[in-house]
Parts: sequence; C-alpha cells; structure tokens
Amino acid sequence: MRSEEREAAARRFGALVTQLAKDKGIAVESGAGGRQELARKLDTNVSMVSRALDGRVLPQIWQYAKWAKVLDCPLRDLMVESGVIAPEDWPEAGPAVAPSVTSPSQPLTPERAADEWRITHPLIRRGLIGAIENAVAMQAEDDARSGIEGDAAAQTVP
Repeated sequence: MRSEEREAAARRFGALVTQLAKDKGIAVESGAGGRQELARKLDTNVSMVSRALDGRVLPQIWQYAKWAKVLDCPLRDLMVESGVIAPEDWPEAGPAVAPSVTSPSQPLTPERAADEWRITHPLIRRGLIGAIENAVAMQAEDDARSGIEGDAAAQTVP
C-alpha cells in the first residue's frame, strides 16, 4: 500500500472505529475516558488508540481482530470499509466448509481452515488466522473463568 493510500485508509479506519465506538456508547472524545476504556479492552496503550481514532495510524494486521471483537463488528467489514483491503479480495460469502475440514484424521488448525476455504491473499489469510487464534484464546479464558473442564477447555491452537 502506497503512503497516500495508507494515510487515506488510516483516516477511514479512524472515522469508522470512532463511529462504531460511539454507537456502543463509548465516549471517545479526548478526555472523556472512552479512549482509556478502548485501550484496556484492546490490551494496548491510549496513545495507539488515540492515533488510530484520529486517523493517523492503522493497527498492525494482528490487531484488527481485536478491534472487530471490541467494537462488535465483523472483521471483514472493518477491513473493507476502512479501505485496508478491497471488497473483491475478501468476498462476503466464502465457499462452504469442505467436508475434509471435519475429518478426524487431521486436526483442524487455523492454517488448514484457511487452506480449505481457499484463502490465499496474504493479508486476508493473516487476518483470518489471527482472528481464529484470538477466538480460541478468548474461549479458553472464558472457559477457565467459568470452570469448564475437559475437551472444550483443553483445545488450543497448535
């Protein structure tokens, strides 16, 4: 992505996440406390959140999944609407999961899921794998807090 494209994407991302935060009732105006709340939920610092909300920087690729989760927005929508990727690079309706994905002979990994869904674009692939890894980790934490034991709590991403 060229410098001017990156700057435009940062501005679009900032406007989008600012609106999403406001829609969730998070006051993100400077000094209102919402930026600190977002930083805590995103496990980052207030400076990074402020620069992103102000449209000055884009998150690292692995951070998009966290932003999407915190703002209750589909990852694809966040990335496409902010202009980080083109809509044609991440079609809305992906192919159905191939039967081999559920084969007990091979464990399901984020990489294998991306392969089975024929996700080859590097940015989309990294975003998908990061989102899956985040989801598995968050589920394991939730299971641990809830006292769930057994297979569900023991699942980890290899």
